[in-house]
Amino acid sequence: WHVLTKENIARVRKDEAQYEEEQRQIKYRAKLAEQESRTETLRKRGYRKLATSSGGPHGAILVASSTELIQGNKEYEAEKKSEKEKQEKAIGLLTYLGQSVLEAGGEKPWYDVPPKQLQSSTEKSRLKDEWEAKKKARADPLTEMNKITEWFEQRREEKAKEEAKVLQRANTCIAAMPSLFPNDIAVPKTLVTQGLLSGCRMVQNWYPRGPTDLSSAEKTHDNGQQKSKKKHSAVTEASCNSITESASENTVACTSDAIKLAKQAELDRLRAERLQRERKERERAALIMAKAMGLSEALQEPKQLETSVDERDLPFNSAFNPELSAALAERRRRHRESRKRQRSPE
Repeated sequence: WHVLTKENIARVRKDEAQYEEEQRQIKYRAKLAEQESRTETLRKRGYRKLATSSGGPHGAILVASSTELIQGNKEYEAEKKSEKEKQEKAIGLLTYLGQSVLEAGGEKPWYDVPPKQLQSSTEKSRLKDEWEAKKKARADPLTEMNKITEWFEQRREEKAKEEAKVLQRANTCIAAMPSLFPNDIAVPKTLVTQGLLSGCRMVQNWYPRGPTDLSSAEKTHDNGQQKSKKKHSAVTEASCNSITESASENTVACTSDAIKLAKQAELDRLRAERLQRERKERERAALIMAKAMGLSEALQEPKQLETSVDERDLPFNSAFNPELSAALAERRRRHRESRKRQRSPE
């Protein structure tokens, strides 16, 4: 049960409207009776004056003006009354029972006001373009690929860091146990590939000048000899034969040196890879031995202690209430002394 129910509010409003209507009717009847009495009085007075004067249509005009003076301007009074009610409702002075803020004519509350609509079309189009661009970027498969590549790169970096930490721990184990793991494997920092590359370049540069190019050169030279004069054929053949023989000898010597250098570089590279594999196996064995001997905890990195900022995680501090801590300390001291006295006779 509550006073301001819907039925009670409707009943009160109905009673107020009925009371206002009754008061309006009473005022109207009183004004009408007063107006009629004044009109009758003025009419009698006018008739007397007209009877004494020469007579004419002035009597009706006087009656009409007197009626307006008594009744007043109804439109002006209604406007004045509505303005007064509006001002009183605006300041919150005039309110009825069960009437809300909206019914009273005030401003809407903040939760009932809709968001402001965009006025300019340019801003709407700009926001639409931005939304479309974001939508396309989300739907683009290249974006997902970039995310995946970034994730893989991050994983590679983390893996490289972990491998570096493992390598450092393994080196520590190897240094701590020289009898088990002698440090006799020296892995070169960079694999020997310069000799291999130089040898390959020499082979590529000199090998095309071998037998195939020599045969093509001989063919072109023979074609030129057919076009030249016949009287110089013997001299040119002798000179060409001498040139080809010297070029072939130089080519064979250079290619053999380049091949030897390339083979040596390849052997050095394979040896360095073998040493690197052996070094990794030794490091792995050192870590396994350290774990078996119980040295894995000592080799782990010390964890940094995180300082707790939340007061709920901090331990109790007696400095917050020194009186209580002092009283408890005194009580504990007395209890210990009493226990000592009890045990001493026994």
